[in-house]
Amino acid sequence: MSKTKQKIYPRIPEGEAIEEHGMDMTMEELNKQFKKRMKESKRFVNFIVKVLQLQSHSNVLEIGPGPSWISIMLVKMDDTIQLTGLEISEDMIQIAEKNIRAEGFEENITLLLGNAKDMSMFDDNSFDAVISHDSLHHWENPLDIFNEIGRVLKDDGILCVADGRRDIGIGAKIIFNLARLIISKQMSCYWKSSIMASYTPGELIRLLNQTNLKGRFNIKADLFDIIVHNKL
Repeated sequence: MSKTKQKIYPRIPEGEAIEEHGMDMTMEELNKQFKKRMKESKRFVNFIVKVLQLQSHSNVLEIGPGPSWISIMLVKMDDTIQLTGLEISEDMIQIAEKNIRAEGFEENITLLLGNAKDMSMFDDNSFDAVISHDSLHHWENPLDIFNEIGRVLKDDGILCVADGRRDIGIGAKIIFNLARLIISKQMSCYWKSSIMASYTPGELIRLLNQTNLKGRFNIKADLFDIIVHNKL
């Protein structure tokens, strides 16, 4: 008996910037929701530090840091790291700067307002690592952004871009529907729209193979997520 082919819905893009005026919740409320996802953030940071082996004194670029909890967690693990966050949302930068001050990492983390499709403010081969978590599905120009990542990342640098996947299977759908019973309606809608704006592993591989990162990356996928990382 042949298996029924999984139906994959067309991608529905989201806007690039998360702005308070376009949401059903305040930025402070969204910030609290992001902070509740520390276990997920911890797995991402551990992958960068322990698997990809980020070194002390590294110069790191984070694209789309949002409220900057990933950045904060990373420099908490190693306060020799210098991290630049490139964020497109002015509202989000205000929240992130507040979080960074509260945690006491103003000397480690610098936030810049800008779109990653144009990173001309950075020199070629200027970062030891380029990372991004749950930002890719917002990128309106992913080819341009990945090409810019390839340009500013050192040849032996660490690449780690993690996001959701649109082709989630039945197991992930069951977990998602159960989770929706205990999270807010706003976060449930945000999560669903993020899934529908994300890529499948195959789509992402085809996209990356059109960029200057071709041959420099591997793909790791699980129930909900995809991680693009440098070859080990």
